[in-house]
Amino acid sequence: MPPLLELNCWRAGVDSGSAEREIRNLRDQLATTDRSIEEGQKLLLAEESAEVDRQSIIGLRERQLCLETDLAELMKGREIEILDFALDGRRYATHQAQAKSLSLFLDVMQRLFERVGQSLSVPSPGAQIPPDIRRMCQLDVAGFFPSSFGIKFAAQTRSDLIGNSLSGNTLEATFDLLNSKNPVEQAAKIGVRAINQYRHFVTTLIKIEATPKAAWVNPAGESRSWISDDNNLLVLANRLANIRDLAPRTLTATGVLTGASLRRQKFEFSGDSGVLTGKAPREMAGKVTANFGKVCRITYVETVFIDETTDQEKHTRTLLDIDDVC
Repeated sequence: MPPLLELNCWRAGVDSGSAEREIRNLRDQLATTDRSIEEGQKLLLAEESAEVDRQSIIGLRERQLCLETDLAELMKGREIEILDFALDGRRYATHQAQAKSLSLFLDVMQRLFERVGQSLSVPSPGAQIPPDIRRMCQLDVAGFFPSSFGIKFAAQTRSDLIGNSLSGNTLEATFDLLNSKNPVEQAAKIGVRAINQYRHFVTTLIKIEATPKAAWVNPAGESRSWISDDNNLLVLANRLANIRDLAPRTLTATGVLTGASLRRQKFEFSGDSGVLTGKAPREMAGKVTANFGKVCRITYVETVFIDETTDQEKHTRTLLDIDDVC
């Protein structure tokens, strides 16, 4: 049998080191531009020279669009994301894995990846994961590598018109989740369905007696990793079992939209309920831009997550609509 081909994240002919440096540079510039837009928004609300500030923000958004176009062009050369995941422990010391244990792990890994991807794509994730998200979050077993039992996963990058990749963003969010010391904060970011799947992922690792090691290098050339042991997995499983959410509430508030990041899909609103912050889904971008700095009424969904181990609460809000106030 011929050996497996060496996997490469980048298309043939792409200088990976140069591409990664350029992507880091573009992302840094996008972050700087985003901060400048936020500063400009505050000036727009506070100063009399509103038209000057408004034109400055328009110019910054045009620059942001150019940077995103450049990033998207670079990301066309990125084909796959490669995730290395090693199962360690007594059962795997001979570099073998029981078929049943391996099947359980592969299934729970795929389900976690889909749930996290769904949480990044859908404002209010339901029980069913849409087929297009399943397709974009498909993990393939691309081979094995020397370890107790090392599995090499591959996911198609499929970047969009502004250089975003759902599989890449999902891997970033998954590593944030795996390395988090505060599960309730992650619950507020990705939702209770993804957290429940994460708990199932952790309990499966315990069941198959596997201690994990995971690694991935993102398109900017930055390494992400996760290592855990039996004791940490048990503690984490107990913490996750004590996270719950209250039923979501649909609320309204009247005031002024005082902050917005279209790239990060965030909003800030000052009104009769105080200062509210939360997520502004991409489809709300037009209304956010049109109503910025104006008196308006927002409709949003608020969910409260509770960590019963620490009694910590975390509120999350998702913008549903914006209406003019006459």
